[in-house]
Amino acid sequence: MKPKLETDKGWTEAIIDNDCEFEKFYSVAGVLSNYFNLTFSNRLNDLDTLYWDFEYKGNELVLHYNIYLGISIFPKAFKSATETDNLSVVEISTLLFQKLIDLDWSDFEGGKTIGTKGSESGTIITDIENANGARVTLEKDCGNIPFAITIGIYGLMFHTHFESDLKIAEEYIIDSKFRINKIFDLYDVPEEKRSEFWQTKHDRQINELAEMTETTITEEKPAANSTLPKAGRSLWQKLFGSE
Repeated sequence: MKPKLETDKGWTEAIIDNDCEFEKFYSVAGVLSNYFNLTFSNRLNDLDTLYWDFEYKGNELVLHYNIYLGISIFPKAFKSATETDNLSVVEISTLLFQKLIDLDWSDFEGGKTIGTKGSESGTIITDIENANGARVTLEKDCGNIPFAITIGIYGLMFHTHFESDLKIAEEYIIDSKFRINKIFDLYDVPEEKRSEFWQTKHDRQINELAEMTETTITEEKPAANSTLPKAGRSLWQKLFGSE
């Protein structure tokens, strides 16, 4: 996956996330600062819009947020931007986008499950876990099915997807990581700010993750080190009538 690029305004703008809360902006800014050693200079904060200037390889860029448009990066010079400015937007946004997808993900149990038998009776070839409380597993040779991808958010949902092509299966994993991250982003919003709109967005993203297909709600307890907010568990307990 890559950020969406828009050039119709006369400069290159990279869309990092077109549907997110203020909290995601600060998280993105933190990644740029901590992982890419970038420093923000002029910071313009309004009620519904943020403009934070930064320099990347000598090019002046802007990290932008708007409650209706989401997060993007574009040249500070707008239409006067040079080709190098626009290329820098593409480069840093691509690196940032990939870092955001991989953030908080690591090999499950240090990779010890690779080569073992999975839940779909296949051989596990990819097994990753999100520190916030989620897991994605890819198995091959699952009986008559070439590949099975199992995704789960601890205490919330469990879903298995099947594919016949390895490349498509790997792309599905990347997309699943992105969608799971979006769900965890919502839990960065303080409970007192979780409105009916927040809940609607939460439910929609869960459904999108499962692709509106049959979903099995797991009976297992969340992992001991799961940081998933209790409010989120209570919501899904209410939705599915579980205790």
